[in-house]
Amino acid sequence: MPKAELHLHLRGAMPPEFFSGLVEKHPPESVLGDVSSRFLEIFNRYDNIRPFLKSPIAVPAQALFHYCSFEQFLATYLFTSCFFRTATDFRNLIKAVRSELTSQNIVYAEITVSLIEYLNQGITMEELTLALDETIVEPGVEVMWIADLVRNTGALKTLETLDKLLACRPRSLVGITLGGNEHQFPPAQFKSLYGRAREEGLHLSIHAGEALGPHSVWDALEILRVGRIGHGIRSIEDPKLMAYLADHKIPLEICPTSNIQTQVCGNYKDHPLPSLHEAGVPISLNTDDPTFFHTTLVDECFHARAMGISEKDVVAILAGGFKHSFMPRDRKIVFLQQFENYCSQHGFLD
Repeated sequence: MPKAELHLHLRGAMPPEFFSGLVEKHPPESVLGDVSSRFLEIFNRYDNIRPFLKSPIAVPAQALFHYCSFEQFLATYLFTSCFFRTATDFRNLIKAVRSELTSQNIVYAEITVSLIEYLNQGITMEELTLALDETIVEPGVEVMWIADLVRNTGALKTLETLDKLLACRPRSLVGITLGGNEHQFPPAQFKSLYGRAREEGLHLSIHAGEALGPHSVWDALEILRVGRIGHGIRSIEDPKLMAYLADHKIPLEICPTSNIQTQVCGNYKDHPLPSLHEAGVPISLNTDDPTFFHTTLVDECFHARAMGISEKDVVAILAGGFKHSFMPRDRKIVFLQQFENYCSQHGFLD
């Protein structure tokens, strides 16, 4: 089935063998010397990262991708960024992720990229944006980019990063978001950032209602005026908010396995996806960081079925991946027609 994904982090989707190649190319002893003592202290806290600080060649790459908390996941994600040292590394990452998506027949993806993490490794914004735009002409999955300006860097730094991005704006850039620590950096402090992005015609999303409760989603809607919410599952705690999302057709980018792996939600049985869907909240199904969370978009479909969502409704949710995208209306029509043709030919619309 042709599929779309709207909440997918570039580095979170890298194949494990790709990361193994990076570690061989850039040994930790040559890489971690540039890392701040604060980050090294964070890395040493976690038993999944520590072996890679010593003799990583003897450690299977998959051993890295296991965590017991959201903080450990964020530390692991940060650790992997240290091994991207050149524009070629970044370009090869894009190729590896595109190949993986194409193999799953994901035909359209809005991939989130945290540019600041690569800038911090000495890759220039010009090199990064050039690599992003190379995706326009390549066959396979159609990719558009959402820049994660990384809330952990603070309000002023996110504005600075946006200005640098806009100075060499890639044609394939479709919007912005903010990932990272929602507790320390809630939405309200980024009002100026979102106002600037809106003036530039960018679509707006944000990670909210994941670690924090419904008030985080309300702030994203009322202060930042976003068009889409990343995660947003804690909207279930506020019936008024659920009604607002349904009435105003504000989509949630739902990532069930991610929510469980980071312990935002206890298990699939207790996940709010079915209740949000039944309440009429627009939804797309996504993997977030599929390598880090050991999942695929097809896996998420099976999890949705196990939650009690009918096959027909899972198909409707998958159609939402196209409907709730930031692509122009004429492109949506083309993709939705292809999706409906496939579903009709294979009996999914009966």
